[in-house]
Amino acid sequence: MTAELKAPMTEELVWANVMRPRIPLVYLDLNTIIYFARFLSGDTRVPGSYGDLYRAARRAKSERRAMFPLSGEHLWEISKITDPKQRGDLADVLETLSDYNYLLGRTSIAELEFEAGMAKIMGEDISAKSVQLVRPTFGQAFGWVGGMKIRNSDGTDGSDAVRAQMTDADFDKLMARMHYEMERGMLRGPSDEDLEGLRADPKFKPQVAIDSEKQRVEFELETERLLKERPRWRRGRLRDFIGAREILHEWLDIFTRLRMDRREAGMPDFDASEHEMRSLMGAMPHTQVAISLKTRYHKDPLHKWTVNDIVDIDAVSVAYAYCEAVFPDKAVRAALLSSKELRPLGTFVPRHPEELTDWLNGLPTVIAPDLLMPHPIPRPVS
Repeated sequence: MTAELKAPMTEELVWANVMRPRIPLVYLDLNTIIYFARFLSGDTRVPGSYGDLYRAARRAKSERRAMFPLSGEHLWEISKITDPKQRGDLADVLETLSDYNYLLGRTSIAELEFEAGMAKIMGEDISAKSVQLVRPTFGQAFGWVGGMKIRNSDGTDGSDAVRAQMTDADFDKLMARMHYEMERGMLRGPSDEDLEGLRADPKFKPQVAIDSEKQRVEFELETERLLKERPRWRRGRLRDFIGAREILHEWLDIFTRLRMDRREAGMPDFDASEHEMRSLMGAMPHTQVAISLKTRYHKDPLHKWTVNDIVDIDAVSVAYAYCEAVFPDKAVRAALLSSKELRPLGTFVPRHPEELTDWLNGLPTVIAPDLLMPHPIPRPVS
């Protein structure tokens, strides 16, 4: 088996059809947020470099030179913390930096990358179907469209009835306050008292999400078993092997559904050749990042797969492709920096907080920072 890749990441990537702000997006791992919270609490054991980074991030955010979006994985990681006070401290930091802006989740990004790749091969223009990459609601991370509504006891929309009882200005203030409390509550998680009530509700099933992540760990463990039976694969086209399993396990159902949607809409069927399919898969930025990370982890036969690995890869695969800077934990950082095939994306991955502080302080002021434009934007020089 040769080391040549049969289906590498293509030189010309096809991005999800998303619109995003003109200013750089910076993704911070929860470990960094924990350091910030400890610094703000007066913990003298926190290196001073994290205090400098926090101040630089706040300046960049307040001066609208950068955004610090959250991901659904932030919610997942915070939800595992049992201490409500610690969750609250982290939520305070995340609120300050993000204003509850969230990136699209990986499933939405994958679907949009498929659509864009299929459209390119079929010669179709889908520019009018763009969606926002970042929106100020946790629903963005789960592909939920729409905003908050007031529901009656029977489930019908009661917004108009409430609006009729007050001025438009007061109604808007009420909705804004309710939206804020919803976002704040989602990020902080339930109090001990609220949790007791939730556990009594048969619809409260957090184990479903936990079991889903465990099943994905089992898939990687099965991959590990296959590699142990065929150790030469680690010395050959390992990335091809990981990539094929990634597409089949994670994304084949979405690809099949998109083909069916095309047929139902009266559009030409996407009946691509083998070469076109390889090009399609190789041009999907977020998917290629995930493949590279999993390949790096699987190169080490002693690596112990955990749910945290899956969560980290999910978060960073989107962030590395669609943010200008990513500050992950040590293991993810090493995997990213050692994946030479990812370097053309140009994402800044600092090794130390001082590097990110300098990078943030060097960001220029941007005219009309909220103006939406297609991704990718020109990347800052790191």
